[in-house]
Amino acid sequence: MMNQKLVDMLHLELEPVGIYFGNTTAVCDLQAAAGKRNCVVPFLQAAAKGKVISMDEAGCTCPGGAVGVCFGDGFTRLNPSIHRMLSQGLGDKAPEGAPPMQKEGERFFCDADVAMKWRSNMPFSEKGYPRTVFAPLSRWEEIGTPDLVYIFANPDQISALVIMQGFHSGKAMNTVAPFGAACHSILYAAQQMEQEDPCAVMGLFDISQRSAALKNYLSMTMPWKLWENMTRDLDKSCLTTHSWRKIEQRMGEV
Repeated sequence: MMNQKLVDMLHLELEPVGIYFGNTTAVCDLQAAAGKRNCVVPFLQAAAKGKVISMDEAGCTCPGGAVGVCFGDGFTRLNPSIHRMLSQGLGDKAPEGAPPMQKEGERFFCDADVAMKWRSNMPFSEKGYPRTVFAPLSRWEEIGTPDLVYIFANPDQISALVIMQGFHSGKAMNTVAPFGAACHSILYAAQQMEQEDPCAVMGLFDISQRSAALKNYLSMTMPWKLWENMTRDLDKSCLTTHSWRKIEQRMGEV
C-alpha cells in the first residue's frame, strides 16, 4: 500500500485522501447529488473512511465549496452578496425567515468592504475540471497518483507533519494557514502545485462548519511531491525519537 508507513507512525485514525482534479475514469462509490447544497467536508471524511467519491460543479452548489474544489468563482455564480454574509450580515434587509448567518452574518470580517477585499484576493481556479475525485490512500493504486493529499490530523500529528515538511528542505516557512471556508485548503494547495517551492496548507478553520467536521481535528493539504518527500527516510525522522514516544504514550498508542 502506498506510503502506509507514515500513517502507521503518526497513528492516523483516518486515511489520507488523494484528490484528483479532472479524473473521469475512476470508479466511484458515491457521486455528490446534483442541485444539493453539498458541503465538501463530509465527503472528504467519507473518503478518509474508505469511499471513492466524485463531485462535479452541478453537485457542488455551496458557494464556498465550489471555490474550494476548484470549480471557479462560486461566489459570483451562486451567492454574489456572500461578502455581506461573511461580515456583519444583512440585518433588517434579510428576507423574512432568513437563517442567522444571513441576518447576523458570520462576522469573520469587520465590514462588507473588508470581506470583499478577502474575496477579491481569492485565487479562483479557472481550469474547468469536469469533476474532482476524493479517494483514500488504500485505493490510490487503482486510480493513480493524486494531485493533492489531504490529511485529517489532531494537533500532535499536525505538529509532526509540519516538522516533516522541512525534513529534507530545511525550510522553516513550509506550511501556510490561510483563512477560508472549511475546504479552501484544497484551492490553496492547488495553487501551490504551480510553485517551484510549494508549501503545505492547513485548514478547517471555518468555525461555521467545524460542527460538521471531526472534533479536535485540523487538516493539512499538500501537492503530491510534498507527500513523496515527506514519506522518504522515515526511519531517520522525528517519529522515531523519545519525544514522539512521549506523545504516543499520551495518545495511548504505546
